[in-house]
Amino acid sequence: MKKQIEGWTEITIHPTDPMLRQVRLNSRQCKIKKYTINGKTVSQSKYEEPYASFKIHDTATIHQHHMFQRKIQGVLHDPPEHELIITLPSKFRIEPADPFNSQFGGVTGRNPSSSRATPDVGAPATPALMTARTDSGMPYVPFQLRIEFVLDNIRDGFMFVGCESGDERYPHAYTTSSPLPGAACCLFPTLDGIHERWTWDLEITVPKIVGDIGRTAVKPPESDTTMVNGVDSLEETEENDEEDDELELMVVCSADYVDEENHPTQPWKKIVKFTQSQPVAPQHISLAVGPFEKINLGEFRDVENEETMGTMSVDVFGYCLPGREAELKNTCMFLPKAIDFLVKEFGQYVFAQFKVCFVDDLPTDTVESASLALCSNRLLFPDTIIDPLWPVTKAITYALTAQWSGIQVVPKDWADIWVIVGIAYWMTGCFMRSLTGNNEYRYRLKKDAERICELDIGRPSLYAQGFQVPIEPAQLDFIKLKAPVVLTILEKRLWKLSSSMVLHRVVRKTFLSAVAGDLKNGLMSTAHFIRLCEKNSHNKLEQFFSQWVYGAGYPMFQVSQRFNKKRMIVEMGIRQVQAQQAAQKTVTSDEFLKDALNQSRHIVPGAVQPVFTGPMTIRIHEADGTPYEHVVDLKEGFMKLDIPYNTKYKRLKRSRRQKERAAAGAGVDVSLEQQNDDVLLYCLGDVLQGEEEVDEWRLVDWSKEDEEKMAQESFEWIRMDADFEWICTLQINQPDYMFLSQLQQDRDVIAQYDSIRHFATIRESALVSSILVRTLMDRRYYYRIRVEAAMALARCATADLQWKGQFHLMKAFQEFFCFPGSNIPRSNDFSDLTAYYVQNAIPQAMSQIRNISGVCPVNVQRWILDLLRYNDNSNNSFDDCYYVANLMTALANTLIASQKKLLHNEYDMNLDFEDPEEASAEEDAIKEIERYQRMDQWQPTYRNIISETALDIRRRFALAGVQKLDLRIFMPYVREGTLDTLRVKAFDCLVELGAFKHPVLLKLICKVMGSDPSPYVRRMVQGVFGRGLGMIALEKKPANRDEGMEMSGLMVLDDTNADGTDARRDALKQGTIQGSMAALKSELADNQVMKEALWDAIKSPELGIIELRFLLDICPLLYDSRDSWIVIMRRPKHLTCTHLGKGVVKFKWAYRDITPQPTAPGPAPLKNAGPPATSQPRHSTSSGSLATANRPNQIRINFKTPKPSSASPPTPSSTPGTPNGVHTATPPTKKKKSSVSRTPSFTGTPSSASMAPPPTPTGTNPMVPPRKIILKIGKNHLQTQQVAVSPGGHHQSPPPQQARHNGAR
Repeated sequence: MKKQIEGWTEITIHPTDPMLRQVRLNSRQCKIKKYTINGKTVSQSKYEEPYASFKIHDTATIHQHHMFQRKIQGVLHDPPEHELIITLPSKFRIEPADPFNSQFGGVTGRNPSSSRATPDVGAPATPALMTARTDSGMPYVPFQLRIEFVLDNIRDGFMFVGCESGDERYPHAYTTSSPLPGAACCLFPTLDGIHERWTWDLEITVPKIVGDIGRTAVKPPESDTTMVNGVDSLEETEENDEEDDELELMVVCSADYVDEENHPTQPWKKIVKFTQSQPVAPQHISLAVGPFEKINLGEFRDVENEETMGTMSVDVFGYCLPGREAELKNTCMFLPKAIDFLVKEFGQYVFAQFKVCFVDDLPTDTVESASLALCSNRLLFPDTIIDPLWPVTKAITYALTAQWSGIQVVPKDWADIWVIVGIAYWMTGCFMRSLTGNNEYRYRLKKDAERICELDIGRPSLYAQGFQVPIEPAQLDFIKLKAPVVLTILEKRLWKLSSSMVLHRVVRKTFLSAVAGDLKNGLMSTAHFIRLCEKNSHNKLEQFFSQWVYGAGYPMFQVSQRFNKKRMIVEMGIRQVQAQQAAQKTVTSDEFLKDALNQSRHIVPGAVQPVFTGPMTIRIHEADGTPYEHVVDLKEGFMKLDIPYNTKYKRLKRSRRQKERAAAGAGVDVSLEQQNDDVLLYCLGDVLQGEEEVDEWRLVDWSKEDEEKMAQESFEWIRMDADFEWICTLQINQPDYMFLSQLQQDRDVIAQYDSIRHFATIRESALVSSILVRTLMDRRYYYRIRVEAAMALARCATADLQWKGQFHLMKAFQEFFCFPGSNIPRSNDFSDLTAYYVQNAIPQAMSQIRNISGVCPVNVQRWILDLLRYNDNSNNSFDDCYYVANLMTALANTLIASQKKLLHNEYDMNLDFEDPEEASAEEDAIKEIERYQRMDQWQPTYRNIISETALDIRRRFALAGVQKLDLRIFMPYVREGTLDTLRVKAFDCLVELGAFKHPVLLKLICKVMGSDPSPYVRRMVQGVFGRGLGMIALEKKPANRDEGMEMSGLMVLDDTNADGTDARRDALKQGTIQGSMAALKSELADNQVMKEALWDAIKSPELGIIELRFLLDICPLLYDSRDSWIVIMRRPKHLTCTHLGKGVVKFKWAYRDITPQPTAPGPAPLKNAGPPATSQPRHSTSSGSLATANRPNQIRINFKTPKPSSASPPTPSSTPGTPNGVHTATPPTKKKKSSVSRTPSFTGTPSSASMAPPPTPTGTNPMVPPRKIILKIGKNHLQTQQVAVSPGGHHQSPPPQQARHNGAR
């Protein structure tokens, strides 16, 4: 099926200068057919299509990657260069407009506040923001520029799906717009920039039904059943479903629907018209065409909410391919509630409606455009699936919030992208908090802060992340992670400064200013955002933004505290240690490519800030249970604080401990009414308090010594940064029982999480296990806290503690999910989501248990294996595929030994002490995993999650030595037609298992990166390829231990004096990014298969500009650049004659023997030159090659005519000592059928096989000047020039018909 787009664009231009003679536009991959201005054809234009220049000489290799990369530099920078220049006709005049005309001053097609005018003649190519002009003169009559074009070979901007032969998916097509410079001009000529904003009218012509796709004007007769190329007719070979052929094609566009009409000449087509009255950038115009089903999502809006919204209510529609309506409803049912929340909180939605359309093969999860969000079908999930609920809801909500921050308001500069992305994700977080609750929101916020502390090491600042255009995906992901958290802590600080929701007011006013036109062109800068925050909070915020936006890193606090009884104060010391204890940047395989590219681009990471300043809230829970908050202002690296103590009655709550325990043990309800004004001590975690329960669960409580210490304490616990105003790490030296009080009595989920993390890091004990299991068993805790407690319990499963943690985990699972008094699990029931997550967490925690040898106990393996075998989902209304995948992963964890076991195996003496029971359990576990993998092949689960998990388990088994490495297991999953995520997982496994060492697999991976039809698979495999390079760069080569070890009986003596200095030095070098890059280059520099496969991928015509840039960025890390390549020249042939005897003559065409002429080191006179100083050539070459001249980047080859006959006047001959070491040879003459070509004649020492040149044939003019062909190879291009040399040595211009060199390519 032919993939082609034919279109035209009409641009209404309002000139501001009567001398305008040129219109400059952006256009890529378009074949321009016609230009007209006001209906009259334009003949003068200049169009340099950049994609056509993405070529290089056939003989170029990957060492010329820098030449290829220079070709795309002009395409990537912002603003993009103007490829299309249209010169207005000389007779065309720009006339002044009639001021009394009703249309005067009306702008149709362009926003009058746009920041860039159409460039004039000679206008400098400056950024859009710098070319704003003030219209101080008389306005002029606008004119229409119409451009007709065709798109044939589409590499960027548009995607066809289901149109290839053998592809059984529904055919559909869509735009792949992005805010990057040059993204829109790949589809139509325009001024491509995010600051260029117009109104739009769109007409889209498509077939009416699926069966009309590919139909031409002349339809073949239906009765034609002849054979075509030996194959049966189309009706017999391609059986199309009649019902699918009758499906109507629908057009979804980022504009408002206007009308639909039949095509005037092709009745099987229709023309759908749209209009967008709001000025938007061309990158924010998207469309999709396909047999979509339209669903009104407004039916999920609450009646009360609809009445409250009134006229502000926005219609929400969803579009999906046939058969996925139920999944669409389940996935997007929250959208009406989301848009109503955003309108109430942040202001008007400027478009008429919001549409979401789901398509296949989308490279990213979502593509945001005006009033339309294109989403990947990977996000759809049915109502029986639980796990994708949070990430999918967040992704689609971001596509909605981007309508405000990202489309209505855009960054002024790319460095300001953090503001736009941060506001959009902050708004997303606000809605997610209203949807899922404050506990989920704060828990996710805490996890994001921890992730930032892990990643923000050796990185540029948040503002400097946008300096590189286009922004790398890894950098954009970091911006999406850090920017909303920074805005959240800003919100907390502004709240304390002004006691109002300042950030909400700032964001709302920003959108209101954009609608009213006060925010010029909707441009938001970092400086403007700071001014708004300072104006609304009435405070200076320079320090905050200099630390968290313009600065990098995070603070690390160490807190000490002591109660002074005499002064009745709490003495605290807060020390910032990030300058002394800053985590060193470690090179990992996942981060290697990003770090290497930053190193090659000379991107300087942000310096470590020794001191962070700002307010911090300290909350002290004193003895009477009252929390007292103290806000301190941190200004120095170490601050000593004296915090007053308020409670007069010491240890009021601790005196009731025994009474509450006795009441709980007797089953008496201890309520506030019974205890009058007493405060309940154990709000949470007060389960399993009875004596029988304590004995049954083997619980341990505090000792008498601990009770006495607790009785002497003057406060319950201290919370640092209680309001979450810092992205930091905190280390507090308070006792364990204070953390227990915090866990049980503080209702903040972050405080509970901090307590659990403390118990997970201290030394394991029976008391810690008792605390954690009580937390796990108390259903009143937030389920994420219970999950964290279950994971921490695995550390308490040790032989010293008699495997108490293991017992508690098994007991908890039996209590919740098994039949009473039995270990057989009940049928699954996932209706309680909190219980579902706990049910997943306990097997995962069990799989982390290890004995002293680093091996998981056999009874734990059998326990998890029984859970997998006896899993019953027959009575469950939810699918258990994710639960089964979790059990498979947990079972695989039990078979993989820890690092202790692996280290022990390195010194193993091949003594087999394997336990038969352990071997049997391992065999049964592997069989069960393979059984589920086979079941998923016959009855696929949701997105083949079982197969994907099984592949990952096979990879881990191969790396750990549990199973033998067999790459054939993964090969069936990499074929086209397999689910895209499953294919990517298979490639990931292959690369991690050493696919780079197999030439066939390496070629396959590079081929997929360059020419796979799915852009999603291409980009994901490129990421896998980058991780593979990181693995090679960090690969630890095994040392030869045999030389340094001696064996004596059963004792191994390790000679520590053996030479291991080089190995240690290499390991230290590989720990740095420079050493890793050097190791990678030395490992792959001579890999010829890698060179050829990667170069073929780079030259693929299927690659988009971002994908091509990624591959070219890799090349400098692997190979050195060279400014030369091989030039292939056709050697002239001559006819040879051999007398075989008896009147037999053999004629044969043969190549001329071109022997390199030796050169002298310096120039020589032209006349009476003697022989060369040496008989050896300067550069020895093989037969048929050309010797290089003295200049390494220039090759000159001179041809001369043979010596004329005696009847002709003599011709001066060149000598070996000609300047620049030029070699001479005879130019080939045009051959005739009746004559034999002449052999070349060389000066210098002839070879033994050379013969005297034949006489000049009759009719040949001996005075014809010789020809000189000069080939110049520069850094950017190859120049070929041909000149004629007169007998006197002067150059003579060749005639036009001879102005090309023969045989040079």
